[in-house]
Amino acid sequence: MNKRMLRRAVLATGIAVLAAVSYGNPQRHIADLIWIDDAAPWEKVTAVYTPDTTKPTEILISEADFADLKSCRAYVYEQAALRGDPDLQKGIYECAIGFYRSKGKDNAPDGGAYRLILK
Repeated sequence: MNKRMLRRAVLATGIAVLAAVSYGNPQRHIADLIWIDDAAPWEKVTAVYTPDTTKPTEILISEADFADLKSCRAYVYEQAALRGDPDLQKGIYECAIGFYRSKGKDNAPDGGAYRLILK
């Protein structure tokens, strides 16, 4: 394969990747491809913490202001320590990464979903 054919193949591959990524929500697709188990630089992480699993209706949800999974986990363990459970023996948590709004009819916001939910 000569240089010209190789250049064309790289260009065609790049165009195909851009077309696939730009369909629907390009930021979410790029994040899914590159940041499989953490937040992309533009995403925020929300901590969802249940201090006592015997009381599943008591849930603490943080603001979405953590930059990555590590920060979310540190916040949850800090909250657990404040409640006398530093090892999370009584509680559970999840870190919700990257909330993306979905659109319904007439492009009106229709809820949304997190890209990843991890422990």
